[in-house]
Amino acid sequence: MTLDHTPRVSLLMLFATMAVGLPANGSGQAAAGVPRFEIASSPIELTGPVRPGEYLGVTGPRSAWLGLETGEAELWVHPLKVGNHFRLGFSIPSYGAPIPASTVARTVRIRPELATITYSHAAFQVRQHILAPAGIPGLLILLEVDSPEPLEVTAEFEPVLNYMWPGSIGGQYAYWDQGRRVFVLSESLQERNAVVGSPWAVNSVEHPAHQLGEAPRTMVIPVDPERARREFIPIAVAGGTAPREDVFASYERLIAEARSLYDQKRAWADSVLASTASIESPDPRLDLALEWAKINLEEQRVCNPDLGCGFVAGWGLSRNGTRPGFGWFFGGDAAQTMFAMNALGQWELVAEELAFLAKYQREDGKITHEISQAAARIPWFDVYPYAYYHADTTPYWMVALYEYWRASGDDELLRELWPAYRRAWAWCLTAETDGDGLLENTVGGLAAIEVGGLAAALHQDIYLAGVWVAALEGTRVLAERMGDAGIADRAEEIAPRARASLDDAFWLEEAGYHAFGILADGSTNDNLTVWPATAAAFGLFDEMRAKSTLVQLAGDRVSSDWGAHMLSTESDLYHPLQYNMGTVWPFVTGYVSWGQYRYRRPWAGFHLMDAVKQMTFDWSLGRHPELLSGTFYQPLDQTVPHQFFATSALVTPLLRGVIGWEPDAPLGRARLAPQLPPDWPEVVVRRLRAGPTTTDVEIRQQWTAVGGERRTTLTATGPPLTFDFVPDVPAGARDVSIQVNDVEVDRSPDGSIEVIPGGATPAAAATPSEGRTEIVVNWTDGLTVAPPRIDLRPGTRSVGLRILDFRAEGEGWILSVEGTAGLAYDIDLFGTSVSPAVTGGAARVSNVGTGEIRVEFAEGDGRAAATLRLVPTP
Repeated sequence: MTLDHTPRVSLLMLFATMAVGLPANGSGQAAAGVPRFEIASSPIELTGPVRPGEYLGVTGPRSAWLGLETGEAELWVHPLKVGNHFRLGFSIPSYGAPIPASTVARTVRIRPELATITYSHAAFQVRQHILAPAGIPGLLILLEVDSPEPLEVTAEFEPVLNYMWPGSIGGQYAYWDQGRRVFVLSESLQERNAVVGSPWAVNSVEHPAHQLGEAPRTMVIPVDPERARREFIPIAVAGGTAPREDVFASYERLIAEARSLYDQKRAWADSVLASTASIESPDPRLDLALEWAKINLEEQRVCNPDLGCGFVAGWGLSRNGTRPGFGWFFGGDAAQTMFAMNALGQWELVAEELAFLAKYQREDGKITHEISQAAARIPWFDVYPYAYYHADTTPYWMVALYEYWRASGDDELLRELWPAYRRAWAWCLTAETDGDGLLENTVGGLAAIEVGGLAAALHQDIYLAGVWVAALEGTRVLAERMGDAGIADRAEEIAPRARASLDDAFWLEEAGYHAFGILADGSTNDNLTVWPATAAAFGLFDEMRAKSTLVQLAGDRVSSDWGAHMLSTESDLYHPLQYNMGTVWPFVTGYVSWGQYRYRRPWAGFHLMDAVKQMTFDWSLGRHPELLSGTFYQPLDQTVPHQFFATSALVTPLLRGVIGWEPDAPLGRARLAPQLPPDWPEVVVRRLRAGPTTTDVEIRQQWTAVGGERRTTLTATGPPLTFDFVPDVPAGARDVSIQVNDVEVDRSPDGSIEVIPGGATPAAAATPSEGRTEIVVNWTDGLTVAPPRIDLRPGTRSVGLRILDFRAEGEGWILSVEGTAGLAYDIDLFGTSVSPAVTGGAARVSNVGTGEIRVEFAEGDGRAAATLRLVPTP
């Protein structure tokens, strides 16, 4: 659709009038000004050239700008879609034709507080700053214009004024209010209203008010270069399910308070970055990606005027519809993001979300799966089928509350939500009817699969079973805390049976992995899927079986270069573009990575977490897509580009896997079991929280010709916190010694030691509230392998190396690898000098340097595997 510039010639004549300060509109009102102020750089800002078709979103609790890097956008003020196809255009006297902004969009700068698109032309430069304020229902666009001669800006959009899916409004209309210089959007009852305007606008191109249609409304903004050097040109969007005068008041505040709204958003971003966990690693892009993940997870919070504040699942373009990605409330998605937020210390939002979901709990105890932002205006909970059709959301909420309580020690919220927890528990028991202790999809509802043949004749899937067993593990502890002996006893009775069923009923002895599901006839759906990784991430399997399953998941048929397929590429049901049966999902990638770390297989988990890191920079800047192709490193055309549980797939494996952080604030304890890549000489993690205590962790490691040393420094602030520290030593290491503040200690049977930062000895009874402890681990011999580093580039196929397994055996080590036939890979080893030999598979292996071997796979098709034996060099 082209811009309508019919009034351009006559309007350019107005510049002479404006230059001497006379009013430029028929009402005689003077145009309000927004004096220029500094748009400061951000320590985490991302910049790049404009990429046509790439998503750019600016979101806040009450509004969303959902657009493209070229400048086109949808305008949302929750729960309303205000307009479609917002875009700018430019005209100058020396050019005969208007210039669409998209054709001169050059760069984008993404900051947590706002985004900037720069339009650059030989005759002018315009910076478009886009802000979604926290406290006002609206959007604010500030144009920073640099032009030596008069310029005309046009802003056009197609009015919509409709509820988010599946709500609907009738009787909408729009008209130009010349006095206020705004387009007014309303409907017959005038209960839903919006305005889009600018005090700089002098005219408009509009259409009959009774015909909303799809024709664009256009504001024309003549720019006096001298005034533009002093002021921003504001364009404001306000709206809501509120009286029209309230919406006008919001519009006026957006412009009058522009500077303070920017400052507030900047202060919010600074606070998020400074108050939550951060990392300083040898990979600056990983550190930066974590900072953006913190912002993303905060941005999932939306405040709906009818429903309250809760977490939406993700944002994307609705185009000509009213489904903006998954921009409404989801219970299961929220639980997964809360696991990450607990580790980061974003507890205030987690507490709010847990209470929000409890507010919409069904009478029988089931927790809602999803709530449309239009739910208060339609019979969402009574007529539409979506609100409660998932079974996994209820045990997920239970696990999320338990994990929050363990991190924060918040007994007050636990007491407040315990009645809801009891109801959730009661509902879960109704979904277990066959005596195996596991919830049933046939009774409770959907879980892993919503569409596709994988769900045929399904009775129980392993995903639902895993989440429920994790909930059982927490229920006994929470019930004991609440003094609820009835539930505590019942959970203690059910949990062992359910855990045994989870591990036994799905186990395929010959295949060596856990199946996807139990079918209605009692047989198993034997497909290899990603879903057992959920139970593995929670540590619920027998160790040998877990490792066997994780070996299968580590191969390329599930774990591609850029993440985990939901279904093995070798399955007859697999299709690389099918939603539930072949695409790569970051959120399940996070479970596989976390599961690999849980069972101390870091060389199989690191590249998956690292792939999610890379997505931060390759697609929508700072964001993570919902899913990607199974064949190429490329999001699907219809994927949600800003999906929040995808972001959690970076945070959770990094903080709970690589760093190994597990707080248990009610007991005054925390577990720290780091598994650093051996090629990281040091890492610092700041502001790990367990209840009121905050801890900084610094780890330094070095390798020598005969062994190695790892120094871990804990600096705690707050009440005493006892650490269960699990040293990470190479496979086959000997002469392991551990010193805590220069005092040698022994490990407990589980391999951990007990440390209280600031204590004189590991078991010191009197510990100061603030303390610093150094743990030094030394060893001789031993060997470890560095995780593969994969050069991800958009559009590439999956060809990278996989470490399937690595273990000490006899006088040496066994290394199982997988790669693409015909390719060679270098593998870094740390520790004992070794000589390699191939004991299985079509490959050659050689030493190529100190601590480095090269594996060359024979020519052929597809993927190939090889087993290597590594023995100490004489």
